[in-house]
Amino acid sequence: MNKHMTLNGKSIYVKSFGNGDPIVFLHGGPGGSHEFFLPFAERLAADHTIILYDQAGCGMSGAVEGDRYSIQDEVGNLEALRQELGLERMNLFGESWGSMLALSYAAKHPSHVEKIMLTAAIGLTNEAYAAFKTELLQKLGPFKKMRFMVNGMLHAIGINRTKQIFNLLDPYYVYSKETLKKKKHIPYNDVVQSKISKDIEESYNLLPHVKTLSSIPILIAQGSHDILTPLHIERFFKEHLPHVEIVEIGESGHWTVLEQPGEMASVAAFFFK
Repeated sequence: MNKHMTLNGKSIYVKSFGNGDPIVFLHGGPGGSHEFFLPFAERLAADHTIILYDQAGCGMSGAVEGDRYSIQDEVGNLEALRQELGLERMNLFGESWGSMLALSYAAKHPSHVEKIMLTAAIGLTNEAYAAFKTELLQKLGPFKKMRFMVNGMLHAIGINRTKQIFNLLDPYYVYSKETLKKKKHIPYNDVVQSKISKDIEESYNLLPHVKTLSSIPILIAQGSHDILTPLHIERFFKEHLPHVEIVEIGESGHWTVLEQPGEMASVAAFFFK
């Protein structure tokens, strides 16, 4: 199935294939696209129905009037998708910002979540998100940090610097720069990125919901060389959700499904079986 659905008054592009218990994939960014998960997700289609979608304003989904993008709006869109597809319970696979969306959805709708697998995870609070940005800037070093800030300011006043910013940051999202050769171009919505990032910075906090989240099986497959390493993730999660299982994906950075698709598929298949 490949089609647009009207969810909460928004045109959302949905793609599904495979057979078996559903896994809904939540892409990163914010502002990214479902295409990030292809062809990786196809490895799981023999035993699962794979559901990919572009979040509001992203990829092939329609823009939202007034640029109203937020965490809770995306939680609502995911719930509307569940209802539209007639799913009682879902497995969720969240990557980067998608990991925060998965946990935010589960905090509000725990009865509709079977299991959650996260990769390139961030944490449970805006403090963890701030730590991610701090670690990334430290990796850049002073010269590239200055270039990043200049490009960011130019972008903010309407001069498109998306390509230049990605060229600066992409090498720090991978373990091996060879990975960048197989990274395909993915459409990116800067407005969504800006709006939801601001929302994360101001309001993302799931600590009041840890009791709810503790009832849901959660596995985090984190790259050994991710910006937030497995040790960071253990610190950000274990104090509040000791039941969370953390698996280190060797020789991988932030983009585990690109660098280690075979190992990630094995981990996912075992977890979701």
